[in-house]
Amino acid sequence: MADWISSQLARLDIPTPFEVGNVNVYIVEHKNRFFMVDCGPDTEEAWTSLNRQLEELELSLSDIDFLFLTHHHADHAGQAWRLRDASIPVYGHEKLVRYLEQTPNFLKRGNHFLHELALSFGAPAPLVEKLPDYREALRWIGPTTVTMTFSDGQAVTPDGAWQTIHLPGHASDQLGLIGPGGVLIAGDHLIDKVEPNPLIEQPYEDEGFASPVILYIDSLKKLRGIDLKLVVSGHGEPIHHPNDLIESRIRQRYERSEQLLTEWEDGLSVFDWSMKLYGRKMRSGMPLVFSEVFARLSLLEERGDIERRRDDQKWIYTKKEEMS
Repeated sequence: MADWISSQLARLDIPTPFEVGNVNVYIVEHKNRFFMVDCGPDTEEAWTSLNRQLEELELSLSDIDFLFLTHHHADHAGQAWRLRDASIPVYGHEKLVRYLEQTPNFLKRGNHFLHELALSFGAPAPLVEKLPDYREALRWIGPTTVTMTFSDGQAVTPDGAWQTIHLPGHASDQLGLIGPGGVLIAGDHLIDKVEPNPLIEQPYEDEGFASPVILYIDSLKKLRGIDLKLVVSGHGEPIHHPNDLIESRIRQRYERSEQLLTEWEDGLSVFDWSMKLYGRKMRSGMPLVFSEVFARLSLLEERGDIERRRDDQKWIYTKKEEMS
């Protein structure tokens, strides 16, 4: 059901086929014009729900000036192609483009990256051979094109009232929107009840592989310098005291990493730690588990508590000598 959060901001509650549950889509009214932020997954149920809830607001697709995508994940960007087919421009970060276009070369590089990453994490070769095709991760995203790309600090409305803020971590292409009155549409960067998982992605073109959790924490710290009054997210309820939650998320990340030191074993790989911490959950959620465990180890490595070295094809982790 659609509801107005403020006189200029409405929320649509769009169903998804994912464990995370429904996703929030936003309609922003600015100077008697409207734009949409995110759009839901590529399912008939989501499409029907989107149009029905627009009607509840006495709007239709013809009233939407553009679609702004916070990031490429399927629950947020999946049915962008439907709006693009309705002649609605699609905006987003430069790194969003490859996930929507889904070129054969991008898919091929994605498969290679996933296999190499799993081996470096210490996954057994028979398990690596059974990894799903990279296209499976994109199955709920309909291929389309991006009309215009944005980077950090750019205006998306002609008067500059709404501007982008790049918040990588959960996704490399994640852009928030900062609007009048200290409102931030945050995508999945900051959520009231759930801490986003810093997800591992294949590197962008010639970039090196960066730990998503380091980017995530840097993006949280970036928000410290902004006078935010209200944050609305891709999931969950509006956040009315965002500064408290920002500090809590940073603290939780480091505390979760430090817990590993209480049961530390030298010489374990990401796969070993994943099995030790999550066991059977690895069967159904290996990519998510790998991302979470790698995040914890990355923060310990950044702080100098542990070090990583190659052992044949895989990385293994040991405590620094002065801590042993």
